[in-house]
Amino acid sequence: MIKKSLKYIILVLLVAMMVVVLTHGYLNTGKVVKVTATIEEVTVGEHKIPDITDVDAGADRIRLISYPKDVPPNFPGVYVHVICASNRIEHWTSVPYTGPGTYNITAGLRFIPSDGTKVRVIVAVTDEKGNRIAMNTTDTVI
Repeated sequence: MIKKSLKYIILVLLVAMMVVVLTHGYLNTGKVVKVTATIEEVTVGEHKIPDITDVDAGADRIRLISYPKDVPPNFPGVYVHVICASNRIEHWTSVPYTGPGTYNITAGLRFIPSDGTKVRVIVAVTDEKGNRIAMNTTDTVI
């Protein structure tokens, strides 16, 4: 009888631990910087080049299960850099540049500054060779 009860208790504990481990990423959140950038194109000579006309950034929290980490670079691409105390603190963040429009990008942070810290958010567009062809910045508090 005692062995049967002990097996039952161990089974219940194992199931409970598995539930905790599996839901950890769903329950815990991490701080990110969400950026919305408006990009238009202007004509310079015979070429059209991107012009980042508006950048809006702010802090948010998302579940750890979907937390953004480093992504492969995109060429051409739209990149986000988050600068705090002269250091880049974001994971490598980019999306493909597909022409004029509004780009929504979520940057995960490698280092989390304390609440209320002012950071600089840089949005840049690169060409197919990785050369920066447009840039705009804004400051936000995270």
